[in-house]
Amino acid sequence: MSLRGGTMDRTYTMDELFAAIRRRWKVTAAIAFGVLALAAVVIARLPDDYKARALVMVEPFTPHPDLVVPMIGATSLEEKVKSVRAQVYARGLMATAIEELKLYPKEREKYGMDGAIEAFRNDTEVHADGENVFAIIVRSKSAEDAAKTANRLAELMIEGNLQVRAGQVTRTREIISQKLAEMRGELSRAQAKVAAYKQEHADTLPELVEARMHEREAISKQIEQEEGFAKEAQHRIDLLGTQPFGKDTEVGRLEEQYDTMRAKLGAAISGLTADHPDVQALKRETEFTSARLQAARARAAQNDLEQRRMTAAIERSTKRVGALEQRIAQIDKLVAATPLTRAQIDDLEKDVDLVKVKVASLISKKAEAEITAELETKSGPAEFRVLESAQPPTIAASPNRPQALLLAFLAAVALGIAVALGQELSDRSLRSEGEVSMALTLPVLACVPQLAVVHSRPRLLAVHSENEG
Repeated sequence: MSLRGGTMDRTYTMDELFAAIRRRWKVTAAIAFGVLALAAVVIARLPDDYKARALVMVEPFTPHPDLVVPMIGATSLEEKVKSVRAQVYARGLMATAIEELKLYPKEREKYGMDGAIEAFRNDTEVHADGENVFAIIVRSKSAEDAAKTANRLAELMIEGNLQVRAGQVTRTREIISQKLAEMRGELSRAQAKVAAYKQEHADTLPELVEARMHEREAISKQIEQEEGFAKEAQHRIDLLGTQPFGKDTEVGRLEEQYDTMRAKLGAAISGLTADHPDVQALKRETEFTSARLQAARARAAQNDLEQRRMTAAIERSTKRVGALEQRIAQIDKLVAATPLTRAQIDDLEKDVDLVKVKVASLISKKAEAEITAELETKSGPAEFRVLESAQPPTIAASPNRPQALLLAFLAAVALGIAVALGQELSDRSLRSEGEVSMALTLPVLACVPQLAVVHSRPRLLAVHSENEG
């Protein structure tokens, strides 16, 4: 023990602390008892909280995947827990339960429906209790209210989940139908695009190639014929003036008539005299015919009608051949452009085929959606069921009074010990030779032991705050 500035500082060992507690056990016991009694009263007056649990089982209907593809995919346990918790904690569901069961009247009066819902959420727990089982736990001051609330939450959750799944099925069907209508419109546009392209390139369609080739072959034959006609006309022009006139011409008829008259005149001269009238008449006719023949020959030599006819025929054949050759050139150009048209049409038809595949797939999915929707409509009510209804609990879940009393007892004892140690630290009495020697800084010659006097209290020497030296 030491004095610094008139203040005494002590250093205690564990034995000294235990000795101080033993000396002041009455104070410790009194404080501990008082605190424990007060805590017991408070704990006894704490209201009881009851917890009720309702178990909901999920039994999803899963048809064989080879028969129908489910519209709503399977979810994991964690996702199921999140989904169920979100449904239970939803504002609409909790507000419905609060209004139906008239829960949290004070919170509703003070904070409105939002405050009541927040308190309801704090008193509600949702967690998995197996692979397909969920527990809905509700805490309340009343055991009956806890059970009714848990059961009603389970019922509302099942009803809401069925509505949600029905909405999902409806939305899925609507989405598929909308997409199918869009794809059908796209298919119509793609087919119209192919038809428009074919109409625009009607001369170079692949299916016309064979007809074009036959036409080209026929035109080639016509060119050969026209060229033959031109050659024949040119040949006839070359032979003009070198061949006898034809019988259908004036010169040819007169030559035939002149030959006939000469034959008659020769026959008459051989049978008659030269001065015979018949002979004279035949001579005159023969001379006249000869004169006419010479005149006809003269006119024929000056007339170029045949040459002009042949020349015109050659010109017509040449023009015809030119036109036919132009047609062949056009056909060749169209045939040469056909591969490009075919490639473009193939690309467009591939797009059409792809859209057709998509349309067929959507039609199949729509049929499967109809089947699945019907199955889910029939099996929906059996998918969720209450496995175990909540019953009013007979034992309160909180507070845990034995545990609270134990903690209160430990706290009371600790407080009593703390008070006793505080008194000991504030006590300046000297209880040993060492304390006296350290406090007075004087040698101790003798020590008088504590004397027990009847009806008297033990007295200890107090150390003044100032050293009298």
